[in-house]
Amino acid sequence: MRWLIRRVLKRGKGSVSYEDDTHYGDVLTIGRGSDQAIFVPDMRVALEHARITAVASGKYKVESLILAGIRVNNELTYATTVGPGAMVEIGTTRIQLLEPPVDYEAGAEISTIDKAEIAAGVKAKALPTSLSQTWLAKRTPSWVLFFAIALLFIVLPMLAHYSPGFRETLNATPVVPHQTAWQAGELASAHHFFGENCGACHEAAFKWVRDTSCGVCHGNTPAHADPVRFNLPELGEARCAHCHRDHNGQKGLIRDDQVLCDDCHKDLKTRSGGASALADVADFGTAHPEFNVNLPAWTPDGVFAPKRTVLAQGLEEQSGLKFPHDVHLDPEGLNTPDGVRRLECESCHVADAGGAIMKPVDFETMCQDCHRLDFDVREPNRQVPHGKVPEVIYMLDEFYARRALEGGYNDTTAPTVVQIRRRPGQILSQQEQVEALAWARSRARTIGESLFTGRACTTCHAVSPGRNPGEPWQIAPVRVAGIWYAKAHFTHAAHDTTVDTMTCESCHAARESKVATDLLIPGVENCRQCHGGESAKNLVPTTCIQCHKYHEHEALILSELQARAKAPAAAATPQTP
Repeated sequence: MRWLIRRVLKRGKGSVSYEDDTHYGDVLTIGRGSDQAIFVPDMRVALEHARITAVASGKYKVESLILAGIRVNNELTYATTVGPGAMVEIGTTRIQLLEPPVDYEAGAEISTIDKAEIAAGVKAKALPTSLSQTWLAKRTPSWVLFFAIALLFIVLPMLAHYSPGFRETLNATPVVPHQTAWQAGELASAHHFFGENCGACHEAAFKWVRDTSCGVCHGNTPAHADPVRFNLPELGEARCAHCHRDHNGQKGLIRDDQVLCDDCHKDLKTRSGGASALADVADFGTAHPEFNVNLPAWTPDGVFAPKRTVLAQGLEEQSGLKFPHDVHLDPEGLNTPDGVRRLECESCHVADAGGAIMKPVDFETMCQDCHRLDFDVREPNRQVPHGKVPEVIYMLDEFYARRALEGGYNDTTAPTVVQIRRRPGQILSQQEQVEALAWARSRARTIGESLFTGRACTTCHAVSPGRNPGEPWQIAPVRVAGIWYAKAHFTHAAHDTTVDTMTCESCHAARESKVATDLLIPGVENCRQCHGGESAKNLVPTTCIQCHKYHEHEALILSELQARAKAPAAAATPQTP
């Protein structure tokens, strides 16, 4: 296909000349690149900006190759089909599509848009910027606008505030502004349902919201700060609205900035006169002490009572379990009854539905495939339960008592009455029953001792002699803290290990752990690899409230706190005789 490319060259004193060229091909490319059919020397034009294709019936298909689009016949478009005479504007270049000349299948005329023409177009689109450019005078519209604003946004909302009847009428008229015109900003999402009733919070006009107004709805909310325990004016005497300021958007009612906490905690020991045992904290990235963790511990009565201590090198976890992580995480895999199996952290540690904590490790679903509890080679599919010692003893006694009384147990060490097969319904003599049950009890105790002190239980547990005949062996209690950071909240869901940048080993050095007493809980320096303070630039900005709750009282609620605050004032008021 042959294209006629005609360039319009402007000369001095308004004269023009034409320069014709021929382009071969179906598509006419336009851009700043040197390989384009129409070269446009303008830095605002892309290397490959647009293309024009000649289609049947003398039509042209114009397509933009950039996201901004191109202007065709003074309209912005991405792709359109036009006829001869259409104008395509790219930067300061205008391309007019021609009726195909003789001996050509398509044609285009290229010219430059004058600066004067561009300026005139901008001026025509410009809006007036002063009253002098319009038919309006300054004084009359100003007074009309003043009185209209005063009526709509001052007088009407004020009447609605003091007149409930007028308020209902005004609220039923959606076009006219009512009390919401005075709102300083959008209400929090929880307060939208009574947003039309300003008096629910603002008991008196042009006065702060009082704590008693908050207590009407939030009376059962845990008290944020007990003034007896926290004898600081910033906490004990602070108004609710000091921290919870509405009209800041749907999520703006709860403050989460760093100043909320560090204005007290950065010099807490000084503020409390040395009474506080807490370390001073200001910024997570630069001024935060090492974490405190809960370690497994038990009272002398055997009650689980975790012990809180500062995380430090050499700290051990006495969970009562023997478990080498490095063996179970061997990259070569483990030899199991079902063949070689390669374990990962997720094989045993699964987060709960909310992702906050890990579910307890379950022996039956996570361990028993490899650590089988079978006890008799004659019945390899039979296993003792993983549980309390009396349950195991009962199960062994029941199993061997039945085998002894039924007979046919193929064991040369067993008495003849146990080995002989008996017909169904054959009754043993009393002496035979005594002999069979005596063997069954002895056999159950032998197998039990083998399980508890030899090949099974001692692999993972500490086993010691029992304190009574009904419980001949005692297994040390097994328990991990579960909630390691008792004074902070952490969620695994936010640290999704399915993301390539985060793995379990990013925080837990399990593959290097050879004994179960290794504490695999990360410290503050590990978290600082990703998290910084509120103003961190190259790390995740992290404020105090993202990991810590406020001073919520365990039992005291807001209504009781307000009543306690009123009691001293009432006692100090002299009574009229």
